[in-house]
This record gives sequence, structure tokens and C-alpha cells, in this order.
Amino acid sequence: MTWIGIDIAKRTFTASKPGKAPARTFTMDLDGWRAFRAWIPEPDVRVCMEATGPYWLQLAEWLGQATTPYAVVNARKVRRFAQASEQRSKTDPIDAELVRRFAEVFSPECTPGDEGVTRALRVLSRRILQLQTQLDIERDRREKTAADPATPDAVLASFASITNEISRLIEDLEHRAKALVLAEPALSRDWELLCSIPGIGPKTARTLLAEYGPRLASASVKQLTSFAGLDVVRFESGSSVHRRPRISKQGNWRIRRALYLAALTASRHNPTLAPYYRRKCKQGLENKQALVAVMRKLIHIAHGILKNQTPFQEATA
Repeated sequence: MTWIGIDIAKRTFTASKPGKAPARTFTMDLDGWRAFRAWIPEPDVRVCMEATGPYWLQLAEWLGQATTPYAVVNARKVRRFAQASEQRSKTDPIDAELVRRFAEVFSPECTPGDEGVTRALRVLSRRILQLQTQLDIERDRREKTAADPATPDAVLASFASITNEISRLIEDLEHRAKALVLAEPALSRDWELLCSIPGIGPKTARTLLAEYGPRLASASVKQLTSFAGLDVVRFESGSSVHRRPRISKQGNWRIRRALYLAALTASRHNPTLAPYYRRKCKQGLENKQALVAVMRKLIHIAHGILKNQTPFQEATA
């Protein structure tokens, strides 16, 4: 296996391959991609790059169309890897080489190639979340502004105008996201299966499908938990340092947000998870810790029903 490291810029990308050949910079367009394809060795080549803003998405699209496996890694991990090395300078060729060396050491998981529809769903889902956050901010501002008796009616009317427009946009995008899901038989089936879990509604199901993508059914439970930042981190050293275990939170915060809201409902109304939540509380966990346990359990259940393609059935936790 040969890893190619890539450093992403806005209009160019720099690639590094093993051997004595110097790193080379290509333009971020079709001509640059074709030149890159002619430059990389064959066969069994994998590409590794950082998630640098939105600029890597275009290259990822080209790699997917050419069926070239690629991995997208967290820039923070590469930066810490660079800090541990003896390299002190920072240039595009050096960064590309560091990304390649990082991939050679850790062999990151490659992104599934069939992400076309789920990427579109992810863009819609994230925009809906942005608008919902903006709507909550405007409603909070209106409430605080309305508390002042001197506030003119025109100011309150401006809040109403903005909130009404944001609500309309959210409704339109949610309709488009649902239509996108229903238009794909596999996505539609998985969406219905997820909605069969008490606590997971249409919006949470959409978020899970959008953020996890194809890996929701193919990855292991451990990988799904880690991707959401719900993996447990322990900090112990010798006999004197024993900190309380916590979740890493080094994952997709949108998934954690969706699962937290789902866990609030599941801890009350899910016939399997409600007693599980109460049992965790009796074991001494705080309410939020017990909810995190429910969130992790929801991942297990979602993975199970998608893997077996069967709706949720009540079982003993």
C-alpha cells in the first residue's frame, strides 16, 4: 500500500509520495487533477488529506469518481503529530509530507465512495441546524427586547419578520431533505427503521443518516461511538492520579447534540432504555452521565436494527 499525503489550499493542493521525488503542487481544477493522476504511482494507492474548511471537498469528489481510496483526517491530530516530530519549519511540501507520514503510521480509515446522496443530505441538515440556531437567537433577543416598555412596535415587528422568514426557510429545507431521503430506497428504509426506535424522531434520524453516511450500517459500534465523541477517556497514572472517566468529545458534535435530545425522550418513553436509565441513576451516576449512557445505547440499537434490517423491538436492557 502506498500513501500519498496532500496539503490543501484554496486554489491548489500539494502532494507528497514516498521516495526521493519532491512534493508537487497542482491546481484545484480538472487539469490539476489529471496531472495528479498521471503523477501518482500505481497500483494500490491511497490518498490522505486534512479536513481544511470546505476546500478538500472538490478534490474528494474527483477521487471518488476515479475510485481512488482516500482518508480525511482531523487537522488537530496531524498538527500534534508534527509537534512530536523533529520538523520545525512549515511549508506546503513539508505539510504534505507530514500528512503522508501520519497516514503511514496510523493507516486512517478510508471514506466510503458512495457518499453522493448523503453528502447532499448532510449539507441540507447542517444548514437547517444553522437556521434553527439563528431562530433561537432571534427569539431570545425578541424576548429580552420586549421586556423594555420603551421598545417601539417597529422593532418588535422586525423580529417577527425575521423569525417568520427563518421558519419558512427551515420548513422548506426540511421538506427538501425528506424528499431526498424518500427518493432513495436504501436511505428511506434506514430512515424508517431509525424512526421505529422510541426517542429517535424524523429529525434525529435525518441527522444520523447525514452525519454518519454509509458508515452508519457498515462501521462497528466502537467506531460509531468514537466518531460521535462518546468514547470513554480514562486518566490514571501510578497510585495517586485517578480522574473520573469522561467522554472524549473529539467527534461530531452534531451527532452528540441529536443523540442527547433523543436520549431525553428515550429515558422516559423507550420501553428498553427507560429502565436502563433508571438503573444507571440507582448505580450512582448523575443524570447527565446516565443520559450519556443512554446515548451510547442508542448507537448500539441503531446499529443493530440497520445491520439486521428489522424495526425496533422491546428487549431487556
